[in-house]
Amino acid sequence: MKQTFENFIELIKISCKKDPWTKNAGIKGYCHELRKESEEAIEAVEKKDDENLKEELGDILLDWVHICVMAEEKKLFLVNDVIEGATDKINRRKPYLKTGQNLSAEEARRIWLEVKEKEKNYYEQKTK
Repeated sequence: MKQTFENFIELIKISCKKDPWTKNAGIKGYCHELRKESEEAIEAVEKKDDENLKEELGDILLDWVHICVMAEEKKLFLVNDVIEGATDKINRRKPYLKTGQNLSAEEARRIWLEVKEKEKNYYEQKTK
């Protein structure tokens, strides 16, 4: 899977350099596409259309990676930074995943929200 993802990233980098539609759309355009594709994915879930869901998730991935690669080209952040940030977040907000605890959905949600609130308060204090 790692090689497949790396090949995909390389293809998107070529798209960002050579495709006129991609260059014209920019980050903002791809953000709008991401919203549209997300809505289509929700619609596929509601219709229980697994094949369409798979296609829409692919479209979301296309848009997400285009945004990340464009941001990387503008030296805003790296694709890897986004992935590491998401990994760190899940480790902070779902600490029970690595402990073998069996939680109810309510307990898991409570932990997620508690950690999220602590993070929000921390960043608010940091910016004051």
